[in-house]
Amino acid sequence: MDISNSLSQSRTISNQETGSEEFESVTKNDYGLELDSEIQETSTISDVTLVKPIRSAEVIESPTKFEKPRDRLNIVFFIFFFFGCSSLVAWNMFITVSFDYYEAFKLQTSDGKSNWYSQNFQNAMTICAQLPSAIFCILSIFKDLRGNLPFRMQCSLLISGTVLLITMTLIYVETESWIPIFFVFTLFTVVVLNAAIGVFQNAMFGLVSTFPFKYTNAVIIGQNFNGILITLLSISSKLVSNNSQISAMIFFGIAVLMILACILLLMLVQKNEFYRRFGVLDKINSQRSIQENDQNFWQKIGHVFKKAGWQFFNIFWLFFVTLSIYPNITVYIRPKDPESFFISEKFYLDVVTFLNFNFFAFLGNLAANYVKFPGPKYIIIPVLLRFWFIFYFPFCNYNPEFRRFDVFFESTWLFIANLAFMSWTSGYLSSLIMMYAPRTCSDPQLQRLAGMISLVFLLLGIMSGLCFSWIIKLIVLN
Repeated sequence: MDISNSLSQSRTISNQETGSEEFESVTKNDYGLELDSEIQETSTISDVTLVKPIRSAEVIESPTKFEKPRDRLNIVFFIFFFFGCSSLVAWNMFITVSFDYYEAFKLQTSDGKSNWYSQNFQNAMTICAQLPSAIFCILSIFKDLRGNLPFRMQCSLLISGTVLLITMTLIYVETESWIPIFFVFTLFTVVVLNAAIGVFQNAMFGLVSTFPFKYTNAVIIGQNFNGILITLLSISSKLVSNNSQISAMIFFGIAVLMILACILLLMLVQKNEFYRRFGVLDKINSQRSIQENDQNFWQKIGHVFKKAGWQFFNIFWLFFVTLSIYPNITVYIRPKDPESFFISEKFYLDVVTFLNFNFFAFLGNLAANYVKFPGPKYIIIPVLLRFWFIFYFPFCNYNPEFRRFDVFFESTWLFIANLAFMSWTSGYLSSLIMMYAPRTCSDPQLQRLAGMISLVFLLLGIMSGLCFSWIIKLIVLN
């Protein structure tokens, strides 16, 4: 349901004597009138009443004289796109430099020998990243009805930027003499960074959930475009320099600049007429939520699960399947004949795995803007059929030297095609589900709650998929 249908298009006037002043009671219309400082609540969110003093001689204009706000030049759309792109930039930069910078440089001794810290950094980093992100996403839901989402996003961005700046100051600091302390400190920064990212993403999806479909998809498109951007940066850095310190400085520096731009855009977009027309619901929800008790909150949670429960399952299962395979399995799938393959081994992983996945996921996101099939009722069918990928990829040329089972699918081109199809369906179906889930509820406040819960199940799917990928590894390998 378009959110504009939930706002009343009528205006009522009631004059009351209060000393020397009269008061006008005006029902919020569909044309983006600003809220005054006093809000008189009515029985539903659709009937938001504005109260302001007027003079008795004032003339009340018809609402038909107001022009319905439009997103001129798609400014708000592209700002949400940039929010999505920036939401994961800090963490993706961390992942990109983790092997060359942390595992192969900072956590090793001067003789280049690996140790316990370098060998276990990747696993420890993954755990320290996903757990706080999911926990803080869940906590954000409980604070949802009492919080200002744009302010929450700004605070999260400031924390992320601060963590990156601290990380940059340590790039040229000698750490060989205190590797254990540096290891623990780095994991601590990962926890703080991903907690901030979890809060930012939750607030972002909650904020955009009351906008039309394409704005939710703009966020998801931005997140997948970020993957393309990071992959291209990784390829470029390998062409330019092999110095891990220079690469880390460039990557983290770009992330800081994007976060600063995101903070600026977040302040500017709140002045946009189109944004304020939908963002007014956030102000309404904040006013209403102060009066609500825990019992009402749990009733809302129950109502949202009743309406959107299947969509929550869909988003969980979709990302469970995807993250069971990508990247922990796909990065170890090698070409059948590496010497004759047209992409060199140096760039094989970046191009065939990362760029392939991110590019087609991005195309899937774009396709969801124009085609919305299947609908909410039947989208579970293609979501369940994606279980095929959990069977297919482990039986490709995955770690051929250490397998206990034979390779069933040797073709490198078939692997590339299946990875492209998996990523396209992941992008397309995730966009549809994240658009469908909030719209299962008619109340804009519940739509926002449904959007935030959807993100929690998305993160739970990611965590479960990453854990299951280790089970696949134990089953397939000796």
